[in-house]
Amino acid sequence: MELWDAYNKDLEVIKGMTLVRGEAIPNGVYHLVSDVIVRHADGTYLLMQRDSGKRFGGMWEATAGGSALQGEGSLACAVRELQEETGIESEALTEIGRVVDPENRTIYVEFICMTDCDKDSIVLQESETSAFRWVTKDELISMKKAELVTERMHGFIGELRPSDISYVAGNDKFNYRVCGIMIHDDKILAMHDERSPYYYLPGGRVKMGETAEQAILREIEEELGIAPRIIRPLWLNQGFFTEDVDELHYHELCVYFLLDADGTGVLDKGEKFTLHERHHTHAFEWLDFDRLKDEYFYPVFLKTEITNLPGNFTMRTEIE
Repeated sequence: MELWDAYNKDLEVIKGMTLVRGEAIPNGVYHLVSDVIVRHADGTYLLMQRDSGKRFGGMWEATAGGSALQGEGSLACAVRELQEETGIESEALTEIGRVVDPENRTIYVEFICMTDCDKDSIVLQESETSAFRWVTKDELISMKKAELVTERMHGFIGELRPSDISYVAGNDKFNYRVCGIMIHDDKILAMHDERSPYYYLPGGRVKMGETAEQAILREIEEELGIAPRIIRPLWLNQGFFTEDVDELHYHELCVYFLLDADGTGVLDKGEKFTLHERHHTHAFEWLDFDRLKDEYFYPVFLKTEITNLPGNFTMRTEIE
């Protein structure tokens, strides 16, 4: 029987409470998992393949890691898991981030291990891992979600995070974004998250060296886990507005794409559903066109234009 300490969301041990692996964890209570990504001195990263008998068997992980045992802190757990899963013995680990996952009642503490070990000396753990390989940062970035168990670590390592086309100058911010418009039965798929009190469209910032078409397909896959078909681009909108959350003054270029999500499974998720992307929780909802005018929804122009989509790619300007 494997015992764990219980934690609150601030990673403080809850005294007098013990968790047992395999048993339900109460709401508001978390268990601790430590992850370690291994970067060699030559710039490559270590991938471990999960044993075929495990969940996600055959997929690759860019981390070694697992649950902290009772009385074991995040660093001690990381050191132990690194040795057990790879054979690398090192205490030279640096914490690079934390992720609180309320749905899975888990707090992930992320570490990086810099090593100059013999790259052929990696040890496989029976019933846990079946193979290993070293990959370049570009190879790691290009791996698809169907190959990697998680991309959680990417957000904490600069060279694994291609730069967004966005910058801040004082109280002003420039963004180059893409958004996806998915329509079904006179409803549009909208979303919001823990940071934003308003509804908005699926999408995100374009990355350096990426086309708008590549960006929208990547963002939709990251946020919804689906691969829709691009029907056509609708608008290039020049937006000038003050954001309600960070209160910065935005100059934003956004390309809006009409997407076909039939056959992707998104309609099977229901009228409302919740998904997780790294450390964010996204709540999605199919909104009736008639509701938009009364909802806290962006972009504002879509409240009226949703029933009058342009037949050709159109440039427009919105000043709030």
